[in-house]
Amino acid sequence: MNARTLPYSRGHAAGRTGPQHAVSEDQTRILDGSHPGVAVQGRGCIYMVCDGVSSAPRGREAAALMCARIDSFYDRFHQPAADSIVQIVSEADWELREWGRGQAACTLSLLWLAFGQAVVMHVGDSQVYRVRHGEVTRITETHKTGRSLGAYVGMGPKVADVMHVWRDTLFEGDLFLMVTDGVTEVIPADLLLDSWWATQGSPQRAANAIIQEVILRGGTDDATALVVDVLGVETDLDFDPGRTFGPRSSISNPPSGRGRF
Repeated sequence: MNARTLPYSRGHAAGRTGPQHAVSEDQTRILDGSHPGVAVQGRGCIYMVCDGVSSAPRGREAAALMCARIDSFYDRFHQPAADSIVQIVSEADWELREWGRGQAACTLSLLWLAFGQAVVMHVGDSQVYRVRHGEVTRITETHKTGRSLGAYVGMGPKVADVMHVWRDTLFEGDLFLMVTDGVTEVIPADLLLDSWWATQGSPQRAANAIIQEVILRGGTDDATALVVDVLGVETDLDFDPGRTFGPRSSISNPPSGRGRF
């Protein structure tokens, strides 16, 4: 394991199938130190949530394909960079379009933790929040007008242009909440954080608590929550994971201090 580039983070996902659906359209992927193939690569950790577009006949398959394709990040590229992930997304988009027009589409929310930075890539309406010093910040935008998605994997070559990319310095104590619209439609962001406090800092219990709250509030859509807790950070100051990335990146200023909330 390359300790310089693999942060000590732990993530857990929980989900439920909406009462109007036979199976959930949501898919998740966790690639961190708990995965032996990831640990030896020293390319950081990836956490991912995809929501299949229900109006597409193969939406669930689209989400599963996108989650499966991200594994190639760890063995295909000479040097890991944000552009490598964009390439994988674009290739998955091409595959989905080969299935036929309107047949397959999904949202994408991806968190990459490596080299002392957090990188988020987002298309669609599954949201990512960061919690630092007790404050919740929504990282992602919503590519949605009314009930229609304006951007999704499977839309065509422009997916790389409309993808929202965010990156910032990673600190010990950072917490990330990744949720599909089945969660955000019924639970406001501050209550997502309440689930974390109530479970005494357990990603597994917090993710489960969020889903239970969705059920209690009568949520009707598929709902998925992935909670990522950053327990330690090592950096490689000679490498910038966004250095080859174009002007779509936005870089936030680092905070003035470290520590848990």
